[in-house]
Amino acid sequence: MRIALVTGRLAGDAIRKIASGINVSGIELVVVELPIPVAAMMSDTYLEKELPRHMDVLGNVDLVIVPGYTSGDLTRVSELIGKPVVKGVKYMYDIPLMIKAISNGIELSPRTPADDVVRLYRAERDKEVLRGLREKASTQYYFTIGDRYKIYVSPVYPIIIHEVYMGHDAYTLDDIIKKSEKALLDGADIVVVGFPHNAPVDIIEEVVAEVKKRLGRPIGVDVEDVNALLKAAEAGADVLMSLSYSKIMMLDNASSISDKAVVLIPDHSIHEEDKLGSLVEAYKLAVEKGLSKIIVDPVLDPPLSGLASSLERYRAARRLFPHTPLLMGVGNVTELIDADSVGVNAILASIGVEIGVEAYLTTEASVKTRGSTRELRRALDMCLIARNESRPPKDLSINLLLLKDKRRKSIGTRQRGVILYARERRSSGIDPKGVFKIYVDHDAGNIIVEHYRLGELEPDYTIIGNDPYAILSEITGGQLASKPEHYFYLGYELSKAYVALKTGKEYIQEEDLFEDT
Repeated sequence: MRIALVTGRLAGDAIRKIASGINVSGIELVVVELPIPVAAMMSDTYLEKELPRHMDVLGNVDLVIVPGYTSGDLTRVSELIGKPVVKGVKYMYDIPLMIKAISNGIELSPRTPADDVVRLYRAERDKEVLRGLREKASTQYYFTIGDRYKIYVSPVYPIIIHEVYMGHDAYTLDDIIKKSEKALLDGADIVVVGFPHNAPVDIIEEVVAEVKKRLGRPIGVDVEDVNALLKAAEAGADVLMSLSYSKIMMLDNASSISDKAVVLIPDHSIHEEDKLGSLVEAYKLAVEKGLSKIIVDPVLDPPLSGLASSLERYRAARRLFPHTPLLMGVGNVTELIDADSVGVNAILASIGVEIGVEAYLTTEASVKTRGSTRELRRALDMCLIARNESRPPKDLSINLLLLKDKRRKSIGTRQRGVILYARERRSSGIDPKGVFKIYVDHDAGNIIVEHYRLGELEPDYTIIGNDPYAILSEITGGQLASKPEHYFYLGYELSKAYVALKTGKEYIQEEDLFEDT
């Protein structure tokens, strides 16, 4: 198949360089440079006039691809030159991906840019893969958790357990419910409520019963005291966390929790080299006492405190327990390293999926791990699609690229006209219409803007939204500002607030979002 890539003068050399680096079996590329400076300025009417002049080259091709930014419907252009003319990608650095898609049978459109066609095709395929994995998990599983609402613990599609700590990141029952509901929306399958060691048993029972009732989903409990754990099970807890060999020994009536899922861990007092042995003994004892819904947690240690050796322990545990689900507590790493959780979750998910971990425990106990549940679910989905296709988790319809892009989109600019160098900020003075205070509410997903008249302590207007343009429209419509410089300032601050909302950063008005690194 011979394909012509049509471009303009400025991008000609760059397109030729990209084309020369593409080696796809059965496809030959030729670059046709038209006498127009910027390729994005092309239109259907321009191509109707210009392409017939290049039939010496186009006459020998099977497909003509013009830039994705070309305006209009190219159907008539195709009829004029007797060759299919379609819209390609908008950004030249996506050309290799487009050519690969064509080789896989994707047909491009004379009306829609290839970016949309390729993205929609890939997205639909990825959704179908995930849908199939979830359906398969409901038929191929170790066991289920819950009664009316069932969670399938399966090697096919991993579950996420989100832990909320009573008294640490949630202080009231309403706090727990609010955080739990958000976690479920973000992709968690089960919420575990963690309690301090001195929490009264009656409070634990009350919280467990009410949380389960209001969520309508299976829930878990994490508490040190064995008696409190049993009482929580009676109150409706479906998952009992952190059971070691010594704790199981204290269970006089294990049959009362035989229908519960239990998470086994090594005893805390055990040396590193004996942790796997401790897990094996805990497993044997749990089986002897009639427990069958067993999840093994080899324990992921924090960075520089045994992380590397604990990953080896997971590999060994997979060999020792080939038919028992494993749990990985990724929160032990995300909470204990000052790095953006999005990348940490991505690499831990890829390690876990490669090993074959079926359950992941995460937390959002600090500001820096805000959004970890959503990130982890996305990371797992990426890795599951990749595992299904025997490929690395890249070039999918979903990704975790938050602060950087995968491919270049700009082609650079030349300095033209009078060059002015901006070196200092100039104050524009106070706007007689008043001042604004801007906040970001991460929990609600909103930007909040308060307008104050000069000299007033209470706002006369509060604008709430998540779109800076919509917020500025309200400000303009209400004539709440008058100076152009003030509108510039508002646009700048609202853009910062929007970035903070999208990335999980803390926003403080008139302070930089990012520190120099």
